[in-house]
Amino acid sequence: MKNKPNEVVFILADFFNDYLPNTKGLSENSIKSYQYAFRLLFGYLENVKNLTPDNVTFQALSNGVIEEFLTHLETQRNCSVKTRNIRRAAIILFAKYAAKKAFSASLPFYTAAMGIDKKKEPKHSIIKYFTKDEIALLLQLPDTSKLIGQRDVTMLAMLYATGARAQGLCDITLKDITLASSTSPTKVRLTEKGGKTRVVTIPDTCTAILKGYLQSKKYDVKNKSTFDCHLFSSQTNEHMSIACVEEVVAKYVAIAKNAILIISGKSSTLRTHLDIQLLSICLKLANL
Repeated sequence: MKNKPNEVVFILADFFNDYLPNTKGLSENSIKSYQYAFRLLFGYLENVKNLTPDNVTFQALSNGVIEEFLTHLETQRNCSVKTRNIRRAAIILFAKYAAKKAFSASLPFYTAAMGIDKKKEPKHSIIKYFTKDEIALLLQLPDTSKLIGQRDVTMLAMLYATGARAQGLCDITLKDITLASSTSPTKVRLTEKGGKTRVVTIPDTCTAILKGYLQSKKYDVKNKSTFDCHLFSSQTNEHMSIACVEEVVAKYVAIAKNAILIISGKSSTLRTHLDIQLLSICLKLANL
């Protein structure tokens, strides 16, 4: 059976808009994780296989393409085995859904996806943190004479100070920020997996960086009309994506590597047990 034009895209839209939220009852953040998996897949198909989304068929998703994509995640994007398995799970769930909607057309894709085994994860993986010198170097790299550089240094500082996941950082809105007063420090509310929230206290040094960025953007965290504005945006979207966060961090990690130090931490997080006062280096550079 020949695929209908855009059949993969049409079924994928139903998968995200109806099946995941209504039938499966997944949270918004879980759905975003599934969407990110397919954003990566379609990006791989376009960049490596020269297939634009309009030309992607179920047949094109067979013959080892999915397995090649998962290998690409590990070797080219340096994703962990756990992340690879998460992307695999998203693809398999869609394959099962597609089989119900268009069995004959999706059969090659379904057969290929179901034939990919879950990869065994290391039992005792070593969690790598950025060293003191690496953090200090990363925070000096953004060009804070430009707004985008101020955004980047604020992102790095917030990741460092809060231990937030990339999605949690993307989802911060102005209403989630309570700036320091004479009696209490700055606090930021983070939304995590499953829609759970936690409030994190931000040190004075990070607060200074945050305030400088808010002033540059002309953001007022007390203005109710702008409460739903996201703290960080990309050059094309008001709501930054996980991919953008990864690209920003990876950009400065790559620059840092070329600047002598070897960065050993992972780009998805800046969690560390180091003294937060290292952020003062960034304060001097940002002239805040």
